[in-house]
Amino acid sequence: MQIMKETAFENEGMAMRITGGTFSAEFSPELNNFSSIRNLVTDDEYLKFKPQVPLISIYVLIGDEKAELLPDQPNILFSSEGMTIHYTSFGGRPIEAVIRFKADGDLLHISATIENRDAFSEIVEILMPHISGIYLGESHKDDIIIYPHHAGERTVNPVSGYGKNKKDFWRASSVAYKDHFRREINYCGLASMSWMYYYDAQNGLYIGSHDSRFPVTGVIAETSGNDQKPWMGFGFRKYHRIRFGERYDTGEYVLGITDKDWHYGAKIYRSYIEPYLEFDNNPAFLKDEYALNQCYNLKRAGKIENCFKDIPRLYDEGRSWGVRHMFIASWNRTGFDSFYPEYYPDMELGSAMEFRRGLEYVRENGGFTTLYINARIFDTASDFHKTVGEAMAIRNEKGEMIHETYGPAHFTVNCPSDRLWRDYLLDTAEFALMAYDCDGIYLDQLASAEPYPCYNKAHSHENIGEFNNGYVYILRELKSRLKKHRPDAYIMTENCGDIYGSFTWGNLTWNGADYDEYYNVFKYTFPEYVQVNMVNPRGWEKDEQAQKYWFYKDMQRAVLLGSVLWMGITTRLTPDKGEYHTYARQALNFRRQIHHFIRDARFFDDAFIREIHPECAATCWELDNGSCFVLAGNHSLADNASLTIELPYQIKNATAYDIGWNKIDTEHRGKRLNIRLTTRLAFILMEP
Repeated sequence: MQIMKETAFENEGMAMRITGGTFSAEFSPELNNFSSIRNLVTDDEYLKFKPQVPLISIYVLIGDEKAELLPDQPNILFSSEGMTIHYTSFGGRPIEAVIRFKADGDLLHISATIENRDAFSEIVEILMPHISGIYLGESHKDDIIIYPHHAGERTVNPVSGYGKNKKDFWRASSVAYKDHFRREINYCGLASMSWMYYYDAQNGLYIGSHDSRFPVTGVIAETSGNDQKPWMGFGFRKYHRIRFGERYDTGEYVLGITDKDWHYGAKIYRSYIEPYLEFDNNPAFLKDEYALNQCYNLKRAGKIENCFKDIPRLYDEGRSWGVRHMFIASWNRTGFDSFYPEYYPDMELGSAMEFRRGLEYVRENGGFTTLYINARIFDTASDFHKTVGEAMAIRNEKGEMIHETYGPAHFTVNCPSDRLWRDYLLDTAEFALMAYDCDGIYLDQLASAEPYPCYNKAHSHENIGEFNNGYVYILRELKSRLKKHRPDAYIMTENCGDIYGSFTWGNLTWNGADYDEYYNVFKYTFPEYVQVNMVNPRGWEKDEQAQKYWFYKDMQRAVLLGSVLWMGITTRLTPDKGEYHTYARQALNFRRQIHHFIRDARFFDDAFIREIHPECAATCWELDNGSCFVLAGNHSLADNASLTIELPYQIKNATAYDIGWNKIDTEHRGKRLNIRLTTRLAFILMEP
């Protein structure tokens, strides 16, 4: 590692350089940020434009008003350990920050200690490291971002893609901010991981927050949205209250400057977080599951569709498909998405014992059941909202509750790091398993919707950013409680969260947007975690052709990722649904045929794919005996579609099957194999 002084941007004075194995980074005291990040392998200067923000900014509460404070001029110190920047004030207020930089190969480690010496304010947010002015190579148009929204997104040319008020992603949309556009989602939940990757064909940039305390952390990607002055920016916002006289260590952030694609970023993140996670600790029987019968069709929007006495029939319909897992929602008082958290069997559907007898029928006939509980919200229409819900609610810095709306119902968000909601949720879930004799509990929204800081001083948590740790406690404790009653009990959640997956079997990754979803990211980073993918026709698609297109594409994605198929056998895929019914059964049979290969294979994403038709997709897997297989799909039955595979060894034998499990021809020579894709799903097994 070398440290030296060098002039950076013209007229910006002296910049301090820190050099690693693959990069040099120059820090300008005048800019209070990097003025250069250069890839020494490719000789690409990542900062094409001067950053408009400081590397660090502090947000403080003065009364109940929040204000952003920018750093004043720093002092810079050097040692054999790296570079240190020392700020003694922010916005003229006596707040001290010491930022440390250390180069290690292709990684730049950044951390800070913040001390609040201002008696008139409380620090509540720290935004760092905030870098901007970036694009890679000669053009921004071929740059790609990997962003951890749910199971992952992959966007080509995010300057354009993020450079508008995007509504495709609902809570995770890009919005106008000052003179640019910003996406900011909180970890852990809406953001499943705390890293991003920005790359082109020659260059890569990893940006990660490596803090094993797992606080609520905003994951920020922003852009000018301007093709004439294109730039991207990245940062993290950490929520922690620092009172007068207190000191706080931010934990570590990491920048990686490489010539590799996003898979390398996944490995960097995985190496940081793996020691804090547990893997493969779910009941053995779940390894054999590849589909579930999703039943939200008891009571919805005040309408009764089926009663508890119908549970045996609904189960038998799923069993006729070979699916023995029955997932039941809409069983609670007033039905789906209403009157949460009053999780009692709805009287209009039958008695509590009738409900239990239905679940007993499932078990007696070779099946098992999961019951739905929402783990996050409280219906404001509930008789108990005023007396209980308000006490459970998260409060913002102004003391206001956070409100959300789903369909016609309105809710406030409960605080999982406060004992009142935490213990109520645990008791409710444990009671459901004991009383109704289910096998597993599904906690809706837990790893899906936005985590928030909580400023409610009456709550039991010590600080504002403990939302995630509250849920980790709930999952760990619930798993222990459930197993006391049923050793093979399990937990499922909605969507993905890396720190939550240690305690769950099944992360329901739902298909929402038509754009950029890329579940391969979470699958590649955490192949041990089971994804459950929705494969029903998209009911919100009013155009019939669009609905068909997405139905076949969603099914292809789920099968190629080895996911559990989330199937509305008794609702969306019934015999009267025509080709949806026919194809769903066909794809399910294919998924059944390949499952014994998938269950113990290692996921390699697209590692062996050399050429593939743009309308097609494929994933690569390796078995313990050294054999490899590829799952491929041509969901739209594009003409003249083909696939070329290249393995790291000579191919001795190759066998391929279409969606009907009929053999199809392959050509292989040496390490390469070619196949025409005339089927919507294909399996290719190759032996060394």
